[in-house]
Parts: sequence; structure tokens; C-alpha cells
Amino acid sequence: MNPACKTPDIWRNIVIEENEKLRSLVLEACRGLAAYGLGSGIGGHVSVRYPNKPFFYMHVFERTFEEMQLEDIILFDFEGKSVSSNRSPSQGIEFHHGIYKQREDVQAIVHSHGFWITAQAAFARPPRIFNNVSTVFYERTAVSPNDDFASISQSLGSDDIAIVIPWHGAITLGSTLGEAVSRHVVFGYTARMDVTLPTSAPTMLVEQCSSLRELVEQAGYFDETWALIRRKAKAAYNVDRVIPLMS
Repeated sequence: MNPACKTPDIWRNIVIEENEKLRSLVLEACRGLAAYGLGSGIGGHVSVRYPNKPFFYMHVFERTFEEMQLEDIILFDFEGKSVSSNRSPSQGIEFHHGIYKQREDVQAIVHSHGFWITAQAAFARPPRIFNNVSTVFYERTAVSPNDDFASISQSLGSDDIAIVIPWHGAITLGSTLGEAVSRHVVFGYTARMDVTLPTSAPTMLVEQCSSLRELVEQAGYFDETWALIRRKAKAAYNVDRVIPLMS
């Protein structure tokens, strides 16, 4: 245990109230992202806010999404210190607790360096919108000059659900873990279209983006996408790691 986090009362309460379901969901999220080909390298992270307390679950730095196990998912406080282990998180942990403090509506955060996501980030702008599902990111994607929270906090609007970090990757936010993860998978799809379609390809009209975004959100698309991601995570897991189903 981290010596800085040995406050007996806090630790006792966390042990009593710790929700293993949250850890299992983070594990499913990591494996689902890996199944979609978003977790082959070191880096990228998933976190979920601990209910009604200034803590969150996140995994350790040295495991890829493909390799993640339950013991790799540990509890952190809002200063980025481990409450339950002496293992190290990614340095990117700073923006997780920073976003949780700034946006009380955000319950989960996903960051990856997926190939198409990183390729699109090189444009240093929000992705172009070419299909109905991608409209959820219309006018709700921030662009941060760096991955430190000082940069992100200045860029992140109150309604934003995604953040592009130029030449780095992207972050998606959600009111649930499933929402943040499914948005990340769809962001990867959106990024791939942006990168591969020619610059002359016509994007969706503004009025289409607004009306279709509302329709997509009301249709329960992201709930069903999360269910699909969980099925793929299960199908792709082979003994001790995920074998990606997609690239």
C-alpha cells in the first residue's frame, strides 16, 4: 500500500464499500477495446468514478489492454495516488482526476492511441462527419494542445464528449463506463473515415448533424454498442490475453 494513503478510516471504508463490479467492468472495457485493435501497445487508459466518493478505478501502466487482468485495476484518489497498491499508473492519470473534478457529469474516461484515432489526431482538429452515428461528436469535440490537464481544462467545454490531442490520440467521456467505451469505438470508426476519405468528400450538412445526433442518442445505439463490445471482449479472450478481432 502507498504509505501516503494509509489513513485507517478512509481505507477501512473503501474496503467495506469497494465495488468489485466496477473493477470487472473496467476489465471488460479494456478487453473490449483490445478486441477492436485499440490496445496492442503500452499506453492508453480506462477509468471509472467511484460512486459518491473522491476516488476512481484505473489500471496500471505496464499492462496493455490486451493483457489486462482484474488485479491490474486499482483504486486512486483525486490527487492521483494509489489507495490500494504501490503499482504505478500512467502519467496521464493527471487528466483523469482533473476531468472528474471539473465535470461532475463525467463518470468514465477512455484514452487510447489507436492507429486511426492517432492518425486523425495529426490533423489537429475535430473529425469530419460522414455518417449518422458520428454526429454525436458534432460540436462536442474539443482539441487540446497537450495531454496535461492544464491544457485540457482550458479546451474542454461543458458539453464536450471527446477530446483530440494532436499527434497523440483521443479521449472520450461518458455518463457511464459503457457510454465512454462505446463512444471511443465509434470515434475510432469516425477517425478512420476522416483519414481515408478524400479531402473533397462532402461532409454532412449542419442541419443533418443536429437532427441525426438527437435521433442516434434516443435510439439507444450506444447501449447496444456497449453490449456488443462486451460480447467481443469475451469472444476475443484466449486463456491469458485478448487476441484482437479487428485492426
